[in-house]
Amino acid sequence: MKIATQTVLFALIDRLREQAKRFNPALESAPIAILWTDEKREWEGVLPKIKEALPELFSLGAYKTDERTGPGVWLRMVADGHAAKIGAGETAILYLPGVGNGQLRTDLRGLKDDPQLAPLAELQYRGCFWRQENGKDWTLRAFLESKRGGLGLKVAGNQETAQALKAAMGKLLMQNLPALDAVTIDERYLNDLINPAPDETVLRWLTAPDAIQAEQGASWESFVANTKKRFGIDLAKGPVEVAQRILASKPGEAAHPLWEKYVAHWHSYPDAYEVFRGIAPPDLFQGAERYPRENDADEKRLADELLHAANLEPVAAVRAVLAAEEKHAARRNTLWAQQGHAPLTMALADLAVIAVAFLEPLAGGTPQEAASHYADSGWEIDASARSVMAIAQQTELEKPIYAVLEALYRRWLEKQAGGFQALVKKHGYPEWTLPEVADGTVVLFVDGLRFDLARELEAALHKDNGLDVALKPGFTSIPSVTSSGKVWVSPACKLVEGGNGGDFAPKLPKGAYTAEKLRKAMEPEGYAIVDTENPSFAYGKGWAEFPGDIDSDGHNKGLKLARAVTAHLDDLAKTIRRLLNAGWKQVWVVTDHGWLLLPGGLPKAELPAKLTETKWGRCAVLKDASGDQDFLVMSWSFDPAVRVALAPGISAFSSGREYDHGGLSLQESVVPFMRVQRNGPVAGQPRLLSVSWNTRKTICSVVATDAAGLAVGLERLGTAIGDAESFDADGKGRVVFEEVDDLLGEQIAVVLRRDGQKVAEERMNFGEIWNGA
Repeated sequence: MKIATQTVLFALIDRLREQAKRFNPALESAPIAILWTDEKREWEGVLPKIKEALPELFSLGAYKTDERTGPGVWLRMVADGHAAKIGAGETAILYLPGVGNGQLRTDLRGLKDDPQLAPLAELQYRGCFWRQENGKDWTLRAFLESKRGGLGLKVAGNQETAQALKAAMGKLLMQNLPALDAVTIDERYLNDLINPAPDETVLRWLTAPDAIQAEQGASWESFVANTKKRFGIDLAKGPVEVAQRILASKPGEAAHPLWEKYVAHWHSYPDAYEVFRGIAPPDLFQGAERYPRENDADEKRLADELLHAANLEPVAAVRAVLAAEEKHAARRNTLWAQQGHAPLTMALADLAVIAVAFLEPLAGGTPQEAASHYADSGWEIDASARSVMAIAQQTELEKPIYAVLEALYRRWLEKQAGGFQALVKKHGYPEWTLPEVADGTVVLFVDGLRFDLARELEAALHKDNGLDVALKPGFTSIPSVTSSGKVWVSPACKLVEGGNGGDFAPKLPKGAYTAEKLRKAMEPEGYAIVDTENPSFAYGKGWAEFPGDIDSDGHNKGLKLARAVTAHLDDLAKTIRRLLNAGWKQVWVVTDHGWLLLPGGLPKAELPAKLTETKWGRCAVLKDASGDQDFLVMSWSFDPAVRVALAPGISAFSSGREYDHGGLSLQESVVPFMRVQRNGPVAGQPRLLSVSWNTRKTICSVVATDAAGLAVGLERLGTAIGDAESFDADGKGRVVFEEVDDLLGEQIAVVLRRDGQKVAEERMNFGEIWNGA
């Protein structure tokens, strides 16, 4: 069975197969089977459809090999490769209706008399479960709704929806997943799936008339008659005529509900635009905005207007862009703009921001004041330029958009860079160092997080009401390159003693800078090196490095970085939340430098090779004998004897660079310093509430929240002591001891673990009663 790659069914299969890959090959063997328990039998009704698309799926039941169903002993043989046939590289998925995963995770001796489960119980050790993070079976609603392993869709919580879900799940599996993001799955939506409304069928018919007629079969003529009576349209006249009636309809007319349905649910009819596009508006002076053909014409007119504006002198170009904005802005509210068919009009809003900024005077009388203004609002111009670059690349509109950027954004950058360099010449370059890091804080380094990206990250994190985010500007090293900047913003900066000026590599305790030597330098200072994918439990201070390399994408992709940063920011937000979920009280986000990104490339600045020891894109190390030059010369941040030539304005010492850094500009030198912390405990994160003991101190009782199924243990000097029992559904666990004489008064730790990873810990003395705040 071939299935569309964006359906609910495809996503379900992807989640099931992905479960087989969740193991550490360095420490574990691959699971031989995925155990899919379904105590309430919610998935049983759609299992045949899933099996049709998932050949490695088998189920517990009567022995029917043609249906891939059999008793427990046969499923055990399937898992061991002794029965049935599974493709190379595939893992058997065993669906167990009527069985809860808790049944399999009980003492094996309790299952010895169960002929179905006894052969399967041992597979929990050589296989793995497909279940929710809280240990519960995946129900239909939980899978659709959960953002942790499910699809993250909006599902109504009433009983009527739950009942309709069971009946409609077969059809829901075949729905387009992106389209479901825009709807709430409730009783009405599901009933429409079971008994499709005629308005939906008409709209689908517009783009697939033959398929819909075949789908209706013998009832087609009746359907045509009903739609003619209900909507005043005649399907016998073909899609173009019907589409014409729909576009021209007005409130109160029979066909207008079809237009309203399309407006409300256009995601479900992605190809209807092309049908509507072929229809000319009957009146260009009234209602023409409803017609895609007129929208396309407006986009073409706007492209011509922007190209004309770009050829004017700068102030006139600004006026022309702002005039276009006034003329076309209303089109951003149209249906076609919502669908992405007015990309140039969407880009125009950001081009207008750049145009307004072009006319504004330079802000700030010192480098610090200029940096403060840039951090408050100046970053918005860079964000707007980056946004329109991304639109241009996605829609092949580079010519008009890049022309305006060349005319206005390039000149704005030159003015800002020249002004900032003049302030540094007059007042000197500001000093900035990382504040003292407190226990419970992890410093997260991100390569190339320019200030505009940090502002967008801040906005994304603020959507989580449980987070407190503070963002301030700082200053990176001279020059603004990774080897210097990364050390400059790290806790190891104070350990540097000079370095190799040619490579701008500071000298660390273990030698000249490398990423590994930087990490090694921090460990003796009490910093744990934290894995961002699987962060260790928070204790002391930490250093982590975001694996997404924005700077590398800039050097390798050039202008395409404008599109790539969105994914980096999404991953970065998830990384910060993951670190906080691991128990870190604060995450400090730091970066080494910003960057310049400009269509057409940075202008070339000449610097004779005979004057330099080494030459980079925006900076160079001057030879000792080199005299004063026309461009700005400053000392390397880690050695005042090393003289660094900085390219003037936004120029570079080599040509063809669309992306670069290392020079002196607000974009490169002003770096974000972000602190993120949670407001209160993490919802769903285990938290110890109390520790108590019996009179003889042989039983330690522990109570915690969100801890069902977690392992509780007592550790002394890092070694587990006593016989521990997992937490029950009420969050109660205990550790039992036979002899305690040698332990009384000793310092211990009460530890909660999930799959071996520490998720909560409290230190106390053995026998001490403890209560959480």
